Amino acid sequence: MAADGVSRPIVLTTDFGLSDAYVGVMKGVILGINPRASIVDLTHQIGPQNVRQGAFVLGASYRYFPTGSIHVAVVDPGVGTSRKALVLTTPDAVFLAPDNGLLSGVLADYVSEPAPPAGVIPAPAGCVAFELSNPKYRLHPVSSTFHGRDVFSPAAAYLSLGVAPAEMGDPVGEIVWRPAPVPSLDGDWLRGEVIYADHFGNLITNIPAAMLGDAAGLEVRIKNWRIVGLSVTFHQPGGTVDGQPIALVGSNGHLEIAVADGSAARVLEAGAGELVSVRFDGS
Repeated sequence: MAADGVSRPIVLTTDFGLSDAYVGVMKGVILGINPRASIVDLTHQIGPQNVRQGAFVLGASYRYFPTGSIHVAVVDPGVGTSRKALVLTTPDAVFLAPDNGLLSGVLADYVSEPAPPAGVIPAPAGCVAFELSNPKYRLHPVSSTFHGRDVFSPAAAYLSLGVAPAEMGDPVGEIVWRPAPVPSLDGDWLRGEVIYADHFGNLITNIPAAMLGDAAGLEVRIKNWRIVGLSVTFHQPGGTVDGQPIALVGSNGHLEIAVADGSAARVLEAGAGELVSVRFDGS
């Protein structure tokens, strides 16, 4: 806890949705341990069991919170199995998550280039991981289907009170690493794919702005659609046609396909895994 008695924010990211009690119960557990906890909802609308989307959203978002924030991320199709529950400390924040690749978007900021292939990797320099195994910092009994309530929430609450991550359990030498697919060059084309569709139906791709270079003459193709040039906004003057898809760099720094006042996911009938190709000469 900070010197003024106010604890670091606890930021929640899950695939639990909002129609059930799961998120509210997690908050109740946290507040039962630390009544002064500051809890922030990043999102609870990660696609069910969509670890890749969760990793992307967490990796793209955590840096906008105060240094030292405590992130609880639960997208956990393997809950109750032998997968570990982790607390990962980095130079910027603390993360609690299942060891299933959900931390890959965070680890990507610390992994040395060239990035290793998917598998398990040692904790990168500056990062340390511990297993959430100390019974002192869990609820009892521990449900085999709701570790968000019984494992991750209480651990986060105790961390916000100043308990050291090393008190949570034994050190973990390796972490599951499932990075987002990397765009590749195919002749004149840069090939990427859609990672997920957001609430508005914008198709978020794995192509970072840094790979787009000069946008002049740039051509984007997805399914049977051809888009020439990048829009600056969703309503670029003179640059959008009702119902037609546009391409732009979104707020997370990646190429997006959108439809002004509409849903690109619906218009294009496209979603995660859809091929997106970019060519730079516009021919």
